[in-house]
Amino acid sequence: MKLRFAAAAAALLTAFVLSGCGNGGGQPDLGVIDWEDRDGRAEQFVMALVNGEYAAAAAGFDAAMRRGLGERGLQKAWEDTAEAAGRFLSLAGIEVVPHDEYDIYEVLSRHEKTGIKSRVVFSPDGLVAGLFFSFAEDLAAWDMAPAVKDGYTEFPIILGEGTEYPLRGMLTVPDGVSGKVPGVVLVHGSGPQDMDETVFENKPFLEIAEYLSANGFAVIRYDKRTYTHGAKMLQELGGSLSVWEETIEDAILATEMLKADSRIDRDRVFILGHSLGGMLAPRIHAMGGDYAGLILFAGSPRSLLEIIADQQRMAVLETLEGEALEAALEAFELADEQIAAIVNMPDDEAKATTDASGASVYYWKDLHTHSAADYIEDITAPILVMHAGNDMQVFADKDFAGYQELLAGRDNVTFKLYEGLNHLFMPSDITRRVDILDEYAVKANIDGQVLRDIAEWLRAFAGG
Repeated sequence: MKLRFAAAAAALLTAFVLSGCGNGGGQPDLGVIDWEDRDGRAEQFVMALVNGEYAAAAAGFDAAMRRGLGERGLQKAWEDTAEAAGRFLSLAGIEVVPHDEYDIYEVLSRHEKTGIKSRVVFSPDGLVAGLFFSFAEDLAAWDMAPAVKDGYTEFPIILGEGTEYPLRGMLTVPDGVSGKVPGVVLVHGSGPQDMDETVFENKPFLEIAEYLSANGFAVIRYDKRTYTHGAKMLQELGGSLSVWEETIEDAILATEMLKADSRIDRDRVFILGHSLGGMLAPRIHAMGGDYAGLILFAGSPRSLLEIIADQQRMAVLETLEGEALEAALEAFELADEQIAAIVNMPDDEAKATTDASGASVYYWKDLHTHSAADYIEDITAPILVMHAGNDMQVFADKDFAGYQELLAGRDNVTFKLYEGLNHLFMPSDITRRVDILDEYAVKANIDGQVLRDIAEWLRAFAGG
């Protein structure tokens, strides 16, 4: 029961954060995937994607993947990733990721620009229960030449150079500014994401960085560690993997890089954390970030497990009816018990128990027992809480309201709620959570008032 809840959580997280960047290329011969061939089915799955046979690939999804990702979401996720990697050349090999319950294969495909690592997770009954795309390491191909833009300059960087987990990144610095400038560190939401936090054709972090740098602020962003090194992390860290390795350590490295830059005022460095990044921002601040201020961008003071349970419950109410709905709702009554079981599990047992993504239950336990509320009470720096009224991943009536209650009475805390926007702070008119992917698949932009409010708040507390 404990494992099933964590597995479902991982599957839904995967469905909503798969990103990358569609033209697979190549013409491999593919018939119907033989889902009983446990040695060759992962390669067949990837070749189906390369050949554009998305219906054949999605036919093997389990219920959570069908509901959360589906054929259309799979097509967009693969095509966006393949577009960034270039024309398909060949398969380069397959590795088996050790796991006690799930069959996990990582298929490497060669493309013109860089490789793609496709992690395919099969449940014991042979269905696809998880799917992760990332790029093979190719830092040598990262063009380090600066690029002059309108009002700012882009400086490609390598975050963590010389460490086990180097990452591509970008530092944008405003032009024509006298003296040292304030800086902002951007921290991603859940799952493997690139430096632009790409969701289909939408790139919220790119928009934020460009706007802020054109208005006087240096901004640093970078590929998430699980985006570039996901398989390596699971193999090397195993059950001890937590948000420290996934997110916090790199956020602190990026902060130190920014503060060490002679163009940046180290006393005026801020953090903007989106979604899970917003939830972790107070913890990052306490563990070494030491920011001049925090922007909590669609975050939450609640546990991610609680939020996922709410997301799943909403999806069930929208898609099921009759006896199936009753059975699903009865199962949700156990959610609190399942969460309690994870939280109360001894660390050694939690590290030895894995979910559908290959991550240990310890990841969820650590995240649940170190909520934003545990850190935010001790923060004296100014805080900007921003939330979207039509956000169906975190919720105004629970998460935004939770911040308002937790931070009530503080004169250096600002609350902003934007009606008609979604989790990406882009225009939204959907009324059902199950339509999220369809909305995200449409190219849009962050609402202009949101960007102006960020810049105005930063000027109020940083000057400039």
